[in-house]
Amino acid sequence: MAASDQDDAFKDAKVMTLGEAGLVLEDVSQRLQRRDPDWQPNAMMLKAVEYAQRFSGNKNRDTLQKIRELLANRRLSEMELGLVASLSIETADEAKKLVPSLAAPTEAREQLSDEELEAMLKELATYREFE
Repeated sequence: MAASDQDDAFKDAKVMTLGEAGLVLEDVSQRLQRRDPDWQPNAMMLKAVEYAQRFSGNKNRDTLQKIRELLANRRLSEMELGLVASLSIETADEAKKLVPSLAAPTEAREQLSDEELEAMLKELATYREFE
């Protein structure tokens, strides 16, 4: 597959958060198990599910949807959304260091102030607390 074909294949793809990826892997495993009761996940799939379960702050579908909506409403790019939702960022300074694009304006939004970032991160933290 040529590089331009690869770019086209992912042009409209959405970034998944770690929690969303974990749910997809679990759903696929369950579907394959129902289709073939003898099916067993391979080592790579088991490790991927284990990683997602261990490091994902959220595992509830409704909570993951609310987090995605919160970040999308702040006009974060798909990449920013995936990173902010998956990393346990606590401060605006940490957010700008881990996701440098948050420190600059984009076509979709003005530059986020430290206060806006702090408020967004605080709201994200409440979702993690009640998970």
